[in-house]
Amino acid sequence: MKIIREQMKRHMANSLLYNLSSRTKALKNISKKFIVTTTIGRSICQYYEKSRTHLFKSVEIETTSICNRKCSYCPNYYIKRPVGYMEEGLFYKVIDELSEINYSGRLSPHFYGEPLLDKRIPNLISYARKKLPNAFIKLFTNGDLLTYDIFMELLDAGVDIFRIAQHDEETSAAIRETLGKIGNKLNVERIEYEKFYNNDNYLMNRGGLIEVKHDVEMKFCDYVAGVTIDYKGNVLLCCQDYKAEYSFGNIKDENILEIWNKKNYKSLRDKIKCGIWTLPICRVCNGIDK
Repeated sequence: MKIIREQMKRHMANSLLYNLSSRTKALKNISKKFIVTTTIGRSICQYYEKSRTHLFKSVEIETTSICNRKCSYCPNYYIKRPVGYMEEGLFYKVIDELSEINYSGRLSPHFYGEPLLDKRIPNLISYARKKLPNAFIKLFTNGDLLTYDIFMELLDAGVDIFRIAQHDEETSAAIRETLGKIGNKLNVERIEYEKFYNNDNYLMNRGGLIEVKHDVEMKFCDYVAGVTIDYKGNVLLCCQDYKAEYSFGNIKDENILEIWNKKNYKSLRDKIKCGIWTLPICRVCNGIDK
């Protein structure tokens, strides 16, 4: 049986070699056509993007870079980021500028810090809600500090939805217990849990930082359709830029729209939306925004 398998392998190898050699010219022509077609497609995409005026669809503001966890799927596990809090006036400045343009997209007070470690969060969200009545406020949290009182305070402040990370069975059970108590006190019949990543094998590599077993080829990226602001006020490339390597300005010195409309920033966004990866972080990233 082993001999037969070896003979079959040699036969298949020879056949494959023959097929490849006999079809080399055809394959080259196909490759050329594919490259030309892809290049033309991306050029058309770039031209189309340049002719359009997009407003960001989400704004993420890191009010604190401090986190109580070191999760293996997060950059905080691998690198030591500077810790600190955003100046309160800086947060208000961004919200005021968003109010001037009647911003109605998503607003999230986070980057890689844990929002609930910032005691100002209820007041900051309350201010944002009053200034941005049509915005969708989404709070990302690891859930460790979430209690009934904090939940209600944030709900009253204006949070529309809570996105709570599921770390492990023990943590998930504790969070579900807390949410169960919240549901009972609010007389909620049922709490629904939504799974954000349907593919269990899928995990973001955070711009190539984290080695994942099942990688995904990056074909499209929409992360640049949003604004990411770290606690220092830097407007970054996207939420995967954990080192703040690509900053296009600081909201301390400029208006958020002025930064968004900068020629170099817009040009880069147009390329990324068309699948043209000019930056090293983009070439190794699998963080597809689904």
